[in-house]
Amino acid sequence: MARFVSLLFFLSLSLCCCRSQGQKRKMSVRLHRGSSPLSLRANVELECVISDHSLSDSGVSWVRQYRDSAPQFILFVTSLGRVAATENGKPPERFQAKKESSNYRLTVTSFQEQDQGNYYCIVNHNQRLHFSSGIPLHLPAPATTAAPPKATTPQPSTITRSGELGGCKHSPNTEKAPKEGMDLSCNIYIWVPLASTCLLLFIALLATITVCQTTRRRRCKCKRPMPGSNGKPSLPNRYV
Repeated sequence: MARFVSLLFFLSLSLCCCRSQGQKRKMSVRLHRGSSPLSLRANVELECVISDHSLSDSGVSWVRQYRDSAPQFILFVTSLGRVAATENGKPPERFQAKKESSNYRLTVTSFQEQDQGNYYCIVNHNQRLHFSSGIPLHLPAPATTAAPPKATTPQPSTITRSGELGGCKHSPNTEKAPKEGMDLSCNIYIWVPLASTCLLLFIALLATITVCQTTRRRRCKCKRPMPGSNGKPSLPNRYV
């Protein structure tokens, strides 16, 4: 039955069996007024409206076509509102159909992604196929949320101050430290050489003072010559 309906569907399209644009369409498919908005796992109810009452007593076949794939037969509803058995003898799952007045309804329970497509109703009357206008049923695309901007971490500065010694640099962590300990590394470079120089100068000063005092103690203690006629010491009388 499904293959037969699909074949007839393509033949009718190729032979332009549908009404011309200026002719009023006798069949149309629309959402039932009480149907819930199309969403995943919602119940969707379609209604095949037949304006020509001569077609309402022939039963209706429901067909679904997904994009460019071949039409798929869903079920057939008799003029008495009964769903005809499919090939396996069971009614199709999650599909329910009935007739109300001259219109036919199709309910898709728990709408799934594989149920998307264009839905048509077809009437076979006097060996002619009458197609309704199709209605597209497609789930809304999921809303995409913009990704939050990535936080950029500031790069540590590599610029040295003009008054700092080579190798004495400030890092981002030391700038947040208290003022007393932020230049500890710089103080080591400054105060250690200065203290060493002062210590050497102090030692040199002590050494100079010690040498000067020793030199004064060791100076010559010879007696001065007595003044004589020639400025020479006089000899004793016994040697004269």
